Amino acid sequence: MKKMFGLVFLSFLLLFGCQSEEKDVQKHPLDDLESFISAWEAFGFSEMGPITQINESKTDVTDIAARYQEVYEQLGTDEVTVEIIYAPEVIRDEEDKDEAIDTADYTYTLAVTQTTMIGDYSFETDITLTPVIETTEEEERVTGYAVLWDEGLIIPPLVGGGEIKQITTEAIRGNIFDRNGDALAINGEMREIGIDTGRFVSRATELEFISKALSIPVAQIEAVLAQSWVQDGLFIPIKRVSVTEEETLNQLNEIPSVLSMATYGRVYPEGEKMSHLIGHVGTVTEEDLEKDEEGLYKPDDVIGKRGLEAAFEERLRGTDGIRLVVDSNGNRTGIIEQEPTDGENLHLTIDKQVQATIFDQFTDGDSGHAAAIDPHTGETLALVSYPSFDPTLFTEGMSQDTYQALIDDPLTPLLNRFQSTYSPGSSFKPITAMVGLNTQTFTPSDTLEIEGYTYNQPSFGNYNVRRVSLSDGPVDLHDALVRSDNIFFARQALAIGAERFLETSQLLGFNNTDYTFSYPIRRSQIVTDDAIPNDVLLADTGYGQGEVLMSSHHLALSYTPLFNEGAMLQPRLLQSESKQTLSENILTQEDIAAIKEALFDVVHGERGTAKIAQNDTVSLSGKTGTAELKSSPTSESQQENGWFVGYDKDETYVIALMVESVESKGGSRYPTEKVTNAFINLFSN
Repeated sequence: MKKMFGLVFLSFLLLFGCQSEEKDVQKHPLDDLESFISAWEAFGFSEMGPITQINESKTDVTDIAARYQEVYEQLGTDEVTVEIIYAPEVIRDEEDKDEAIDTADYTYTLAVTQTTMIGDYSFETDITLTPVIETTEEEERVTGYAVLWDEGLIIPPLVGGGEIKQITTEAIRGNIFDRNGDALAINGEMREIGIDTGRFVSRATELEFISKALSIPVAQIEAVLAQSWVQDGLFIPIKRVSVTEEETLNQLNEIPSVLSMATYGRVYPEGEKMSHLIGHVGTVTEEDLEKDEEGLYKPDDVIGKRGLEAAFEERLRGTDGIRLVVDSNGNRTGIIEQEPTDGENLHLTIDKQVQATIFDQFTDGDSGHAAAIDPHTGETLALVSYPSFDPTLFTEGMSQDTYQALIDDPLTPLLNRFQSTYSPGSSFKPITAMVGLNTQTFTPSDTLEIEGYTYNQPSFGNYNVRRVSLSDGPVDLHDALVRSDNIFFARQALAIGAERFLETSQLLGFNNTDYTFSYPIRRSQIVTDDAIPNDVLLADTGYGQGEVLMSSHHLALSYTPLFNEGAMLQPRLLQSESKQTLSENILTQEDIAAIKEALFDVVHGERGTAKIAQNDTVSLSGKTGTAELKSSPTSESQQENGWFVGYDKDETYVIALMVESVESKGGSRYPTEKVTNAFINLFSN
């Protein structure tokens, strides 16, 4: 190596002791190397002492410091440790003043470890120090040592120059499967539909066909084709279409100007039947990025927007791989790499067939929701909201007109109804029965004398509880459930008492933080505040009115003590979740038998309110409910929501289903027919 004899490119802002205090004693190279390392580890790059570049370029130390700063910011380096692992022997006789000065270079070997954004990067490198010689009329002396420097000292791949680049390898999003392994959301093949303007035979006609096939207004397509870069012979992308949409693709293939390219995207094989449950993905928005405090997303990334895609985003998305490289004129040298971690596949307890069967019971004009569970395990088999929407509209892209039509639809297809809570009406009465029996307020054989269609007591003021049918004598629990007697359950709620009713209802998941579910369904409630404030509200609570609100899913789960020796089960949605019990021994075997006998006679008894559920395929039991929506306890009813909770003789399923606005559709008879038909179809397959 060429010695430095005065032509040393230096910045002597701080020389770290490069001048000897004793004029006739030569500096030791290790002193300056240790100073250089100390400044390096402290990120004091402008304080590294005398530096010269091997190629003798005239870059001052300020530029070198800026290069360190730039590279370390690109790498995400915030810590550096340097160890000298080899030091050459330095031989000199300090007592011999007439001996020629030591002009040798000294090369040390360093072990360097520095952090990066994806892990520690370690390497070994040689570093050479060369003497800085001062010449006077009397003598020459070594005043210190300078580092022969190049960019390879920062990291070896930079030895010849170049730029740090970050290459991302996208993680594969996890798929979602039902209990039988059938796909509900997968990364599937799609077709990118595009137009080559040079292939138009009849532009206006072809654009009209494309518009209809893709449900995109002609004006919107024309706006894409009007971009400045568009020219004949280019592929101008318009929309992605799933390969499952064979009819649409076949129509498009007949149009001369249309081209297609294979691509991949999120595919939802069950379409609208699962859309509220599974949800859909979409491109990251500015709002998403603002919420992303960890910096996980970048523009154009995909993120879950609704349903399970959003609720399980963290588990589904995976972690992108990152490769840090040095790019020198297109030649890339790797520095460090973090392999991508693909997203987790979700295996649900949902049964695709059960979901589709229940969904198909709803018809145009209906608004409602339903849940189906396995009453012996707590597994969720179906979560249905109707009306629904095609999730591919969001993944493939839709016109503003199409989106506005969804928003303006009076049946609100974008509303996830099974995620919300509603007044359960008389389908809540078995819950009141469980509370009363658990608290020993009454027994199955205890009776109440009830006269007429209305009931009032002084604390009610002018308010009356009404029932829809008269009893033949004293009313016991069986008769009250079969005929759905509001007065019986109102009076029993009053006997239980507000405080005890609320406390005991926790056993069934109300106001109980231990009752949890993997899907974000709104919590059910007995009352809006912490207490039931008056007797009118307590009486109404007894038959599922007042301020009682439940999801169809929780309502179905609340019947599980009837099938598990009095134990209330926790709900399950993932196959990885084990069977868990929320509360034990809510009911005795005698109490269970009494309630189940009554629910059987709701369908099969002479005065049962669900006789429409009788059929030759499957024997059903259950409870009807009609919830009147009132603005106040004394107002006339405005809207009625109809409920039916049913289960089969073999206790394979419990299905809770609600339809809004049944006052003109036959009341609770309407949802009862739907649940019955669902059971018939399930047991006929």
